[in-house]
Amino acid sequence: MLIDLHVHTMISSACSQIDPLNLVDYAARIGLDGVCVTEHEEMEGAEVAHRLGMERGFRVFRGVEVYTEFGDMLVFGLYRPRFPWKMDFSDLLKEVRRAGGVVIPAHPCRSDRDFFDRLGKEKAEYLLSHVDAIEVLNGGNTPEANGAAQAMADKYGLPQVGGSDAHLLMQVGRCVTRFERELETEEELVEEIRAGRCRPFYAHQLREFRCNAPWWRSASKGG
Repeated sequence: MLIDLHVHTMISSACSQIDPLNLVDYAARIGLDGVCVTEHEEMEGAEVAHRLGMERGFRVFRGVEVYTEFGDMLVFGLYRPRFPWKMDFSDLLKEVRRAGGVVIPAHPCRSDRDFFDRLGKEKAEYLLSHVDAIEVLNGGNTPEANGAAQAMADKYGLPQVGGSDAHLLMQVGRCVTRFERELETEEELVEEIRAGRCRPFYAHQLREFRCNAPWWRSASKGG
């Protein structure tokens, strides 16, 4: 199952030009099985897209991107209408743990600076010991920045995910996450991420993979 785990819409992200109805139709047309709408600091856009997805038989999972003193965090499984700007990471973590959700650093090595460069060793190791996965493929990052994020996830044994970070419709699906089974709910999404039963891909990698393994798509559909 292919899901773009990081998409913004114009409903709640002023920096995005994506209409949620167009998102649902476009994502289905390019072969995605689902998308996660992760607006900045609020969830209205995710709720709107989720309802539209249900009406059209397409999975839209609800998440949020929260800015903290340690950087942007993708959060799944925690529901509240709004989050404060630059939320204290420890406060966010407590809420996520109470809700049974996951917290994932978004584009952690953007500008070619990782956590250790930006935060120092002590804070970086604290952060990496408390998150549930790392977004290692981000559609807005350079290949070098994504490579550094992958190396960091490998070193710390963390699950790896990918998302487009789309703000324009044409950007949707640039990076995606393949899950080993079909997912219907955010609870299942959280469970699979936490267990590491997922793998990030660039769009071009998927095309190459499918060419070399024509059975892959049907196997993915069957879980």
